[in-house]
Amino acid sequence: MSHTNTETINSTEINNSGPFRVGDDLTSGTAGQVLKSQGPDLPPEWGTDTDTTYQGSSTINIDTTTDPDTINCLKVPNTLTFTGTATGTYDGSSAVSINLTDSDNQLNLTAALPVVINNGGGLNREVELQYDSNTLGAGGGALEVLKVPNTLTFTGTATGTYDGSSALSINLTDTDTTYQGSSTININTSTIPDTINCLKVPNVMTASTNIIFTNTDDGAAATNYDGSQPITIRATDTDTTYQGGTNISIDTSTTPDSINLDVSIMNQTLLLFNQTGITTAIIGSAYPNKPSVATYFDLSSALNITSPYCFHKIYDSASTDFDSLTTSYAAGSILGALGASIVAKQTALCVEVIVYNYAISSNRDTDMRLVDKGGSEWSVGISEGGAGTGTIQTAREVHRADETDRQIVHQTWSITGLTLGSTYTFNPQARTSATSNFLAAGGNYPSAFFRGYYLPS
Repeated sequence: MSHTNTETINSTEINNSGPFRVGDDLTSGTAGQVLKSQGPDLPPEWGTDTDTTYQGSSTINIDTTTDPDTINCLKVPNTLTFTGTATGTYDGSSAVSINLTDSDNQLNLTAALPVVINNGGGLNREVELQYDSNTLGAGGGALEVLKVPNTLTFTGTATGTYDGSSALSINLTDTDTTYQGSSTININTSTIPDTINCLKVPNVMTASTNIIFTNTDDGAAATNYDGSQPITIRATDTDTTYQGGTNISIDTSTTPDSINLDVSIMNQTLLLFNQTGITTAIIGSAYPNKPSVATYFDLSSALNITSPYCFHKIYDSASTDFDSLTTSYAAGSILGALGASIVAKQTALCVEVIVYNYAISSNRDTDMRLVDKGGSEWSVGISEGGAGTGTIQTAREVHRADETDRQIVHQTWSITGLTLGSTYTFNPQARTSATSNFLAAGGNYPSAFFRGYYLPS
């Protein structure tokens, strides 16, 4: 391929976003190639730069077997020479370990110790170190300190001097009992060590009108107290200047006076209970036939609970629920959902059940009763039942169908003889004299109810 119309371009900068094509074939070369000149009048060509004009030396090695070439340092040009505990040289051409531990820990002098002093003019002068034979060992032996040049003098409990020339023990125990007692302090020197006793306090406490000091030895009254003898302090306040306020009375006939909350709390505008979440209560009289009476209370607030029932259970399903009765007492799904337990607050109770009875054949009797927690007839039941209450048996005929019949059954039981605070459980059951007799609730039929309310004792 050839091109005509070539032009010569003289420029200081060429910006090219595409490939350069050179040579007779006008190729753009391959990755890593460089543009090389072939000489005058010849076109340049793409080639590989293999010119290794650099070379190694005695301290540098060029490894051309790697790509790129690797330059390695063989050793440093100048050698490090070391002397002392260990001697030798080091230029980096091989590993060297140097031992710098001085195992010679003895300093002995066989003559006067020479000391080199620089006089500042570049000339060193060797002088002889002079020894004080009173403080340092003489020449020829081991260098040792005989004593310190200055003496420590101490006075006090022990006295003396110390310059380190010999061992010395200093007694710092103070045996000088030059201190003395006073009118409030006694020094007992018969004990070891001496015992210091406080006889009395320096300032006296004086009794006032309503504070009485009594000597515990003879019971006699004292006027002041300084700690020199035992004493009893009575601080009885006989000044009854306080008086009763609203609903508070003071009984001065007792000793001491009695502060009483009045039997009747009158003229209160607010009675506020604890608001921290704990249970609060107003507890009335539990005395038989003496109830607590609430008069003129406005219970119309929506926050009040004023239901007359101590329990009120309802069964009302979205679709009609039929319980097929048998000749044996059973609860079924309707009555089985209506059981209840109470903690007695009165001794007499009424229990009611309201349920729809559907007899699809004639001559069908429907009977109902109450049972306790264990399933026994309630009047004799011992598992939260009525054993001992005097309540008569609860099994009753509540409906007799002389033909196909449907009607609401409303049965009430009178429960007596309950013990206040005891727990009682009531579960209703029903049976039939023959099959084809049902209880119904929910859907198009009325809800079933089971409820209880207290009677006056």
